[in-house]
Amino acid sequence: MKIEERPLREYLYKRPQIENNGCNYCKSNNIFNGRCEDCLKKNVTLYYSLRNIEIKNHIMKTEFNLSLKQKKASKFFLEHYINKKNAYLNAVCGSGKTEIMYEVILYALNKGDKVLIAIPRKEIVFELYKRLKSVFINTTIKYIDGKNHDDNGELLVSTINQLIHYENEFDLIILDEVDAYPYQENEYLERLVKKSLKTDGVIFKMSATEKEKIDSDKYIINRRYHNYDLEYPIFIKDNSKKIDENEKLKEILLNNNRKIIIYTYSIRKSQEIADYFGCEYVNSKNKRSKEIISSFKNNRSNILVSTTILERGITIPNLDVVILDAENRVFSYQTIIQICGRVGRSSTDRMGRIYIFYKYYSLKFLKVKRYIKQMNYEMQDL
Repeated sequence: MKIEERPLREYLYKRPQIENNGCNYCKSNNIFNGRCEDCLKKNVTLYYSLRNIEIKNHIMKTEFNLSLKQKKASKFFLEHYINKKNAYLNAVCGSGKTEIMYEVILYALNKGDKVLIAIPRKEIVFELYKRLKSVFINTTIKYIDGKNHDDNGELLVSTINQLIHYENEFDLIILDEVDAYPYQENEYLERLVKKSLKTDGVIFKMSATEKEKIDSDKYIINRRYHNYDLEYPIFIKDNSKKIDENEKLKEILLNNNRKIIIYTYSIRKSQEIADYFGCEYVNSKNKRSKEIISSFKNNRSNILVSTTILERGITIPNLDVVILDAENRVFSYQTIIQICGRVGRSSTDRMGRIYIFYKYYSLKFLKVKRYIKQMNYEMQDL
């Protein structure tokens, strides 16, 4: 069912949002003075309607061949979907997690099932939408990110927050980056995912790092599709108090003939660094972020400053990365792993450099080193 606060289409029935001291919108029991303290709605009427999709023959067109490990993983998830069993894909950055799901997506679409790919970060939704459009060439694909609400398609890409508008709707939900903010350990978002899935629906979760308790079958891929190792970061002690004092960073940028993304812990810091080096920056407040990322990809610039919004879901050849103030709590172990995973993803550029600047050493750096070592040398093939 599609749930709307205003009846924009013919609806089957309507219900009050607050009923029996519970919220029908987000399924919370956290009600105070007639308002849901989780979704922050009060006294709205919910209109329920059917979201009809076109039944047709869907086609998948790819310009690559899956590796042997990817093929085995693809078969694993297809069999689980056929048998209505949930599963978890734990795969290193750059192993082709999304591509592994193409076969099961095609199968579900050709059955007339409703398929959704959900991502915690809205910055990645549009990037994935463009990738899927080039693969499923006759499928109507729509993306929903808070500004775009058109869901008149057979395949949807959405932020998790937008699942508040659905209940018992999807046959297959592919939930990417389950360890990412804001989904990780967020009961509210977990409820939205569960309520939007059909009672007999299937959910596949994916991540490069494993933090949450796994309650379903798991498939592990510890090698990238081009079979090259993950790059080891270079850790650099940084005692500078201001950006203009960081001689090592200036040296790296001056002698670099590759693209480079500088990751910072705050919006203010990203603007400060971009101003100093005369380059663009992206963050959650910059309305030009899509345009800037596109320009960076198309070689109109070689240096980009970013907050952690670009820690995931972006593939750029010929890329090195820098993390500044890596000891800051914004850069969790999982976040650092994801940023490291931006390097060496392309089959034409399998290597790169990762510079991690820190003012004091953190135990999470040891975890990063152990993770990369484990994934590079434990050649398990499950």
